[in-house]
Amino acid sequence: MKYNRGMQGRKLTEEQKSILRQCLWDLNLIPEDFLDIIEGRLERKLPDRAFCVARLLWSVNWFKIVEIFPPKYLCTLWNDEVKKRVRSREIREGMDFVCRVLRKDTVSTSG
Repeated sequence: MKYNRGMQGRKLTEEQKSILRQCLWDLNLIPEDFLDIIEGRLERKLPDRAFCVARLLWSVNWFKIVEIFPPKYLCTLWNDEVKKRVRSREIREGMDFVCRVLRKDTVSTSG
């Protein structure tokens, strides 16, 4: 287990902790460590970042997830490592759609 020094974690509310606990039913982690893995402050072999992001997406309702993570940030985490760990086709397609829409919002349409 390795902490990236210098990156300070943010404080979770009790509601946010409760939301993240939905992902931890079989893991020996506290919500703050789970958050730190996702946000890149804590590196572990098991569970790794891709596993934690995938677990978040298939364990928690989207509208609860975005109370903790902005959708644009989630799209920065949405990569092939995460995609192959998400079992639900609907979730994979939903994330692909959200990220595609958000990328269009950030790309200038002026010529």
